[in-house]
Amino acid sequence: MLSGILNSDKAIQMNIAIIRAFVEMRRFKIIYTDWKEQLRELRDKISGNDAQLSQLYDALKNLLDNKAAQKKWEERKRIGFKIITN
Repeated sequence: MLSGILNSDKAIQMNIAIIRAFVEMRRFKIIYTDWKEQLRELRDKISGNDAQLSQLYDALKNLLDNKAAQKKWEERKRIGFKIITN
């Protein structure tokens, strides 16, 4: 308050710095509440899709397991009679 009353260069600079600090705090509060709201909306959207994402993950896992089993089967060591051609 004193920096607003005094009429020196130092007091004027201090008053400007104080006002800028309050403006910056206000701007930060606005941005923070906006981020908070966006995070809340994102959380609500994601929480609704958890069951669907879980089913998708399980389906992909089963597909990968089946492909791995098929590859393992095809690359197995063959047993039995071998036909030798010359």
